[in-house]
Amino acid sequence: MAADAISLSIPHSEPFHGVARLVVGGLAARLDLSYEDLEDLQLALVSVLERDGYAAGPEITVRLLVGEGTVGIAIGPLDAAELAADLERQSEHGVPMRRLLDTLVEEISVEERDGGHWLRLEKHVAVAQSSNGEEA
Repeated sequence: MAADAISLSIPHSEPFHGVARLVVGGLAARLDLSYEDLEDLQLALVSVLERDGYAAGPEITVRLLVGEGTVGIAIGPLDAAELAADLERQSEHGVPMRRLLDTLVEEISVEERDGGHWLRLEKHVAVAQSSNGEEA
């Protein structure tokens, strides 16, 4: 499977979070991902988007990269100091964001690129099989 990339820039405000969720849902349908993988990806994405404190500007970009057995989500640009603090800070439910994300995705990293900081999440997913046993 060749790597595919989707990039979506949206205003960093709650009414647009649903648009990002829909894009992830459409990608999941195209890849025939399990419901659990779709839910994990969408929850991880919204968990990051709903924290307004570390948006580095009025817009945020969500980049999805589909590789062999993985779906990556990069979200940015973000305020690095606020993001780092938020990853470790207890939420109102008593769970740091890093711990929540660790239950949803296999890899979490913060990268500096394109003049800002980006949170990168990677989820390992099963590749759909066609009826004759070949990868779809």
